[in-house]
Amino acid sequence: MSPSVEEFRQLLRLVEQDPELREELRRHVLTEELLRLPAVVRDHGERLTRLEASVAELVQAVRELTDVVRGYDIRFAHVERELTELRHAVQELAATTREHSARLARLEELSAQHAERLARLDALLARQNERLEQLERDSQEFRAALTQLTEAVARLARKSAEHDRKLDRFSLLLGAYLERDAAERLTRFFEAEGWHLRERPRSITVNGEFDVVAAFTRGNETVWILIESKARIYPRDVAAFAKKLQDIRVRARLAEHGIRGRVHPFMVGGNIERGVDETCRNLGVGLIDVLGIAVRPSSMPVD
Repeated sequence: MSPSVEEFRQLLRLVEQDPELREELRRHVLTEELLRLPAVVRDHGERLTRLEASVAELVQAVRELTDVVRGYDIRFAHVERELTELRHAVQELAATTREHSARLARLEELSAQHAERLARLDALLARQNERLEQLERDSQEFRAALTQLTEAVARLARKSAEHDRKLDRFSLLLGAYLERDAAERLTRFFEAEGWHLRERPRSITVNGEFDVVAAFTRGNETVWILIESKARIYPRDVAAFAKKLQDIRVRARLAEHGIRGRVHPFMVGGNIERGVDETCRNLGVGLIDVLGIAVRPSSMPVD
């Protein structure tokens, strides 16, 4: 006969009231594995708790790692930008380095050229020094020669001064001779033509000197003779004499000396250059040389 429900309930109350009975019933009903199950469950719960704590720590660590990784990403992006800039800088530096290398090569080439030029300049300087030394030696010789020449010139100057004085006296004597000879020749010439000497030959100063001035008359007619003498006569001297006669101031000064009307200009010289005769004829100036009257003058009005 199977137990009833009521009996089962009474058994349960007894089990609940009696710990020994409850323990005995558990030992007969439960296996060893089931008896250890609560301990296992508690152990698993503790392990699960520890695992949850570990997972929480891991989650926190992952979050922190994520933040770190994000920071690394930012830093990596910054590093990439810096690397890009550095790459560009390196490229520019490489280009600059190549340019500097080329310039350095040119500088080395120029340096070599300058060194070559410097070597040539050194050689030239050495030659110049040699020439300078030679010039110094020549200069010393020249100074010695110059000293001798100076002394010789001083002696010559003393002699030359004496010669100049003698030459001046000779020139005065020659001029006086030429003037006297010219006056005598002209006097004879005009007297042969029927003129009479009215005023004896004299010298006057009118913007330069007329060496001889004389007046001749024939009847009521009067003519003046103007003579300029030179040791040597050139065509330019004749032109200057003719120009002086055309000067208004000279004519006014002649008038002050009583020289009016018409004049006959003559040039007298010991040595006559070629071309003087023709110049005299063209300008109307008379010419007297050592042989006498070479060119007859034209009559010129002076008032």
